[in-house]
Amino acid sequence: MTTMHANRADTIATAVRHVLPNGIVTLIQRNPHTPTVSVRGEVRIGAVNEPVEKNGLAAFVGAALIRGAGARTFQEIVAMTEGVGASVNAGGGTHISGFTGRALSEDLPLIVEILADMLRAPTFPVEEIERLRGQFLMTLREYEQDTRMRASRALRALMFPPSHPYSRLSSGTIETVSAITRDDLAAFHHLYHPAATTMAVVGDVEPAHVITIIEQYFGTWQSPGAPPHASLPRPTPLPGRPRAHVALEGKSQTDIIWAVHGLDRASPDYYAASVANMILGRIGMGGRLGERVREEYGLAYYCGSSLDADLGAGPWAALAGVNPAHVEQALDAIVREIERFAAEGPTPRELADAHDYMTGSMVIGLETNDGIAGTLLGIERYHLGLDYIARYPAIIRSIDHDQVLAVARKYLSVTDYAVVTAGPPPVA
Repeated sequence: MTTMHANRADTIATAVRHVLPNGIVTLIQRNPHTPTVSVRGEVRIGAVNEPVEKNGLAAFVGAALIRGAGARTFQEIVAMTEGVGASVNAGGGTHISGFTGRALSEDLPLIVEILADMLRAPTFPVEEIERLRGQFLMTLREYEQDTRMRASRALRALMFPPSHPYSRLSSGTIETVSAITRDDLAAFHHLYHPAATTMAVVGDVEPAHVITIIEQYFGTWQSPGAPPHASLPRPTPLPGRPRAHVALEGKSQTDIIWAVHGLDRASPDYYAASVANMILGRIGMGGRLGERVREEYGLAYYCGSSLDADLGAGPWAALAGVNPAHVEQALDAIVREIERFAAEGPTPRELADAHDYMTGSMVIGLETNDGIAGTLLGIERYHLGLDYIARYPAIIRSIDHDQVLAVARKYLSVTDYAVVTAGPPPVA
């Protein structure tokens, strides 16, 4: 472990973890080297908790929290925070609804007070809700003409049954967002629960003082019963090679996604799969896929891979943007490279580069208060322990050729996979 990494690991390991009687977990790390403070938090309520017909509801509620809360209007919240050079925000995602605050350390009480109002008492003013809806719909209309977004949406529908939360994107659709009512927002907000809430506070602050502030503004938050739990059905197998094309007139690029079912963050295969994905399609110019399909063959504008491993198992995918005339050539090249990777595994140089990059990027991620706070949230979400950063380099560097080869062979099937393309209609 380098001296720099050891210092960062020691920083995280000394974080204070405090649980309020209502279940809120607070993680506090003092950083006296900056006069600022960052607050990052999450409520474990997201799109996985919304009804199918209300797709986009979690995102809508999250974005609406700042639009009026407690006795303050949206304009008053903005004026109060900007007046001291601070900011607050919130949003909803697949598994969580997140919130953030940044300020000078002396203004932490103000930030926590506003965030408490946003989480506990949003007012959902009708005018602000309609203004926000208009912004969502404008973005969704742009998505309708975005080949990459359309391919991503089609892939989810192809790989997961309609009842599975992963069968749709958390942003919703024009139809579902148009139909969401203010009552829907208020009802979904009632799912927010203190026992499903985690906050990380990092900056020039004393932990005892932070705990006092959190208890002052969040200590009386009560919700009946236990937090809701969303079940994630096991994805159905992909026998054969299901394929779909989204035809978009007037496009000069086709986006390709090749995908198999992956794994979740708690899987014992996670670290080996992360190293494998880094080598396959992330490091450098897009890993092996980028080097072969884009650089050597000249078949793609971009090419790489992604591993969606969260609280549930999302897709392990290869992605490319190509000239529509080169779709089949590019797809064949992607499949051949994945097949070769699953047959041979990584080279010693690839493995060493992945180890260095992954351990180095972890250190870089801890350079800011925001980065430390985000890392603390991840540690709590995935039950990793505050010594995780100290253990991480050894975990990654212990992943060897045979482990990478094993996960590649286990997951990267070249016989059962899904393919989605989005671009101009194929030429007959």
